[in-house]
Amino acid sequence: MFRLLRHDRPLLALIGSTAALMLWYVVMPPNRAVQVVTAWVFVTAVHAGLAWTARSLARTCGPGTTARRFWFAVATGGVIYLIGDLAQIWYSARHPGAEDAATGGSVQATLLSVGSLWLGAALLTSPLGLSSHRERVRFWLDVATVTVAGVVAGWFLIAPDQPGALLHAALPVLLGPVILIFCIFIVAKLVMSGTSLFTRACAIIGTVAAAVKSSADALSSHGPFPLAWFLALTVASHALLTIAVRVTQTQVRANPGALVQRVRRKPYSILPYAAIAVTYGLLTWAIMRHASATVPIALAGAAVSTLLVVLRQLDAFNENARLLTERDQLASQLRYEATHDALTGLANRTLFAQHLDATLTEGTPAAVLLVDLDDFKQVNDAHGHAAGDTVLRAVADRMRTCVRDEDVICRTGGDEFAILLVSPDDAQQVANRMAAQIEAPIEVDGGTARVGASIGIAPTMPGADSELLLRQADHAMYAVKRAGKATYAIATESTA
Repeated sequence: MFRLLRHDRPLLALIGSTAALMLWYVVMPPNRAVQVVTAWVFVTAVHAGLAWTARSLARTCGPGTTARRFWFAVATGGVIYLIGDLAQIWYSARHPGAEDAATGGSVQATLLSVGSLWLGAALLTSPLGLSSHRERVRFWLDVATVTVAGVVAGWFLIAPDQPGALLHAALPVLLGPVILIFCIFIVAKLVMSGTSLFTRACAIIGTVAAAVKSSADALSSHGPFPLAWFLALTVASHALLTIAVRVTQTQVRANPGALVQRVRRKPYSILPYAAIAVTYGLLTWAIMRHASATVPIALAGAAVSTLLVVLRQLDAFNENARLLTERDQLASQLRYEATHDALTGLANRTLFAQHLDATLTEGTPAAVLLVDLDDFKQVNDAHGHAAGDTVLRAVADRMRTCVRDEDVICRTGGDEFAILLVSPDDAQQVANRMAAQIEAPIEVDGGTARVGASIGIAPTMPGADSELLLRQADHAMYAVKRAGKATYAIATESTA
């Protein structure tokens, strides 16, 4: 990036002139009128450059894009700054000895605040990658937490120790560090969410600019202050903002994809937690210093921050509970899909084997039935495979009506089924009912289908394992096939 920027002559000229002016303020003999007017003339030129550069950058973005609207908003903010600067030049030229000639008169301060709030609103209304209501609630809670920390920090830095001057101090508090921390938070959110309205270099330089401006405000808030250092910081802060925009423009010219949507990296931000730590730290410091003007504000800020963080955590707990419930539901669904046939909803081979092995291990009397559908191939040939699926589902439903809830029905594959009966004495009755139920006509698309059922029965016996029982039931079932189908047969101990 530095190799790219070193060829940008306007950017180098801005950096060089800013550094030279700051050095002049610090090392040259003080001349208040010249220094003050020079500073505001330079700031005016800088803000004119800000508005022009932001407008040019906006025109390079695609029509109707979020980035285009954002940079036009930045250009508008630069114009607002520029109007206040022109008013301040006129005021400082007429009253160079006045304190607010250097710090900014009422018109300039008002327009600077309006411009800063305008830029903050442009950042805030930009897409943040928040797709759900819950994410938006968490975002606003985080914004409120950071803003409260900004108020406390601003009060600590700017508010005087005399309670009678507190009302006078309220405005610079709200317009200084609060805006700084608020903008830092929004920039961090934009970067984290992958919304590329500006480059990372622009975000860093812009944040430094806001920090330098707040430092200048803090320097001027406690009685007499070194004018040269205040003007140097003020000039630097405004120049840095324009430099940030120019850097973005240079990067976009070199790489038009620099403002393409990036992939989200982190779904969370630590800034709100850092903000509440700052709030409590400042409260502790104010109590130790016995700062009567700061302790109530810091205490109120700590209380509000704690409430906001508690609400944020409660929302996080609810979200975690929802995610755990979804996880359990998904796990249950996966377990079901892993042990059941997708077409019929019956148990699959795995689940059937588990039940059969458990029954044999316990030594509980039971019976295994193997069912093979007769003439099922003719259904597929005559009506199609969709009709075949309809028949399989209908057969499964009819089988369920023939057994108890504790019995297990399994589709072993194709048109074959297996049943584990926990009451072997009912095996023949169940087989009779099942054969009669299955051979009833089934409505399918394109007509009516009929199938039969050949059933082999293998009662459990001492020493038998699952493989032996299934083999015996299979042999009995094929004996029925050979004898004419549509009935059942019972395996004997000699069946191999």
